[in-house]
Amino acid sequence: MNNFKTINTEYLRASRTIETVIVSNENSSTLFFIYNYEGVSFRVFKTHIDLIHFFLNKSESIIHFDSENAVDDFLAQVKLAA
Repeated sequence: MNNFKTINTEYLRASRTIETVIVSNENSSTLFFIYNYEGVSFRVFKTHIDLIHFFLNKSESIIHFDSENAVDDFLAQVKLAA
C-alpha cells in the first residue's frame, strides 16, 4: 500500500486546481499531477510535460476518474518504479 501527500495546490480558478502529489512506499517515490475540474473530473498526469500538453490541447490524459475517492484508490495501489 502506498502513502500519498499533496505537496502543492495551484488554483487556476476557485473550482479548478492542479495538485502535486508525492506517492511513496518503502522502496521508492514519485510525483503525480492531478487536474481537478470542478470536483467532477480528475485527470492524473505522470509528468509535468504531459500536463502542459493537455492544456495546449496536444494530448489527453490516459488516467481519468470521476471522483476523488477513485483517485485516492488509484494512488494507494499504483505501482511505483523501483
